[in-house]
Amino acid sequence: MRHKFGLGFLSLIISIISLAFSFNPTLTGNVIGTNVNTSYFYFISLVFFILSILIFTSRKTLDAIIIPGGQEKQERTERAVKEYLGGGANILLISGRIDKPIKTSEIYSTYKRLRSYGIKPGEMVVEGKSANTLENVLFSLEKLKKRGAHDVGIASNPTHLDRFEYVIKKAKEEGIVDKDFRVHRLETSETAGQWIYGVVSNWLYEYELRHGLKNAEKPWFHKPIKKVIDYFSRKAREKPKEK
Repeated sequence: MRHKFGLGFLSLIISIISLAFSFNPTLTGNVIGTNVNTSYFYFISLVFFILSILIFTSRKTLDAIIIPGGQEKQERTERAVKEYLGGGANILLISGRIDKPIKTSEIYSTYKRLRSYGIKPGEMVVEGKSANTLENVLFSLEKLKKRGAHDVGIASNPTHLDRFEYVIKKAKEEGIVDKDFRVHRLETSETAGQWIYGVVSNWLYEYELRHGLKNAEKPWFHKPIKKVIDYFSRKAREKPKEK
């Protein structure tokens, strides 16, 4: 991360300066005192050098952060931005369908929010074809594969991330993504309604993908169940009206 690099670089500079002071060529009458003094600087130099190595070799910067589309996109965006501005990734990938007119689409609102944080267009990648989690995963991975991304963060609530990880596991089994592809969970909060929605949706996905991604199918009861859980999910998010 950027702040991690700065801290590591500062530790390395302090280490070099301390090491320079430890090799003092000036000899005084008090040789023993000088040796003790230089040993302190040598010890400080060693401590800060080890600290800089530990900082530089700690968790690497993510190749990308995915912001999936959905009704919780604002919270997902905030979580992704927090990680990104801390130096946690090279790019931000916005995933979701681009509707017309473009200014009414959720991707555009996410783009505007990212711009309000000072994030430049060149730091973003847009995947504008997906309409559900399966497509979010597949189309996003297709974009990231071209960039050689292997360590990717995904910002969303826990049960949605479970669904992402399940699809990616299937993608690895079918050779769609590399075995060394790694997902880092950037979790947002989750309400009871979101948890119920997520549990049912995850069950549906496991059923639909039981024969693999390439043979994915939506059974007849998919749409009715999705409509029911979508309805209760919306109700759970609605704020009570003031009397």
